[in-house]
Amino acid sequence: MRSEPRVLQFNDCAFVARNMVRAAARAGIEWSYLPPEQVRPMTAAPRNPLLARARFVPFVARRALRLRAADVVHVHYGTSARLLRERGMPRRPYALTLHGTDIRKQWADPQFHGEIQQAIDGAAHVFFANNDTAENARRARPDAEFLPALVDAAALPAWHPGGRPSILFVSRWDDDKGVERQLELARKLSAAVGNRADILGLNWGPGAEAARQNGVTLLERMPQDDFHRIMAQAHMTIGQATNNFATSEFEALCMGAPLAALGSRLPRPDDGTTPPVMEGTDEDVVEQVVAALDDPVAATNRLGGREWALPRYDAAAFIPRLTALYAGIAAGRG
Repeated sequence: MRSEPRVLQFNDCAFVARNMVRAAARAGIEWSYLPPEQVRPMTAAPRNPLLARARFVPFVARRALRLRAADVVHVHYGTSARLLRERGMPRRPYALTLHGTDIRKQWADPQFHGEIQQAIDGAAHVFFANNDTAENARRARPDAEFLPALVDAAALPAWHPGGRPSILFVSRWDDDKGVERQLELARKLSAAVGNRADILGLNWGPGAEAARQNGVTLLERMPQDDFHRIMAQAHMTIGQATNNFATSEFEALCMGAPLAALGSRLPRPDDGTTPPVMEGTDEDVVEQVVAALDDPVAATNRLGGREWALPRYDAAAFIPRLTALYAGIAAGRG
């Protein structure tokens, strides 16, 4: 007789579900995983309407097969829940994580509101992953609970700055990441740093070319493990210019890299703490980053980012809590 329910992690955002599955496996718990590219087609539809419909057949069959093999489903992102209700899908109880745009923007948009609210109402348990979405999530579901964007700290390389000093912007260049403020920071950093360090960022987002013009050396998009290696070698990392961080910033903190970001962060909904990073105005951040280049190890030791982040964002710390939740849902106690 099985002691644990069979769990399917369905869809993913920023590899959070994959991180949960890997951390669970190291604890001896096997969860199934269906990543986005196996949930639905990721390419543009053919012009032929018959071919356009036919391309969904293997995805529908795969979803049905994986649902039959599960007792509980953890759905990642609000619009993915409707795929569990399609014709021919075995009905399974599910937990839902609202990962950001679904509850931040789509829930408030009349075009999507009904779909997102139906997904929330049908869930046995609802999580929200971002500090800034707590109000919306709890209006939509009063018992919604905070579950942060978890990282797989055991798979991250240890921070080991080496070679020519570098400052790495870890986010893509778009509005959700505060791109206009990031571009101004890049310009000021480039002027202040001169030839002392390379300023790096991904060639990703509508502001990427402007970042290049403001002194950032753009790196082509790459596998996540490769990006982690570059992050681990950077002398300084720069987070998004918003009041909320995402997975890349928490990965930098968990590996031990010193992190800077414009402005200030919202406190966590659970313990009221904020990430220990270099922050403030453009001038504040530039001054702190330039000073830290002389001794980045001392800077990260002073900040204590890794010690703060690991118990709050490492997926391994959350496996017992999730295991108990899934067992309760399977037993009808969700």
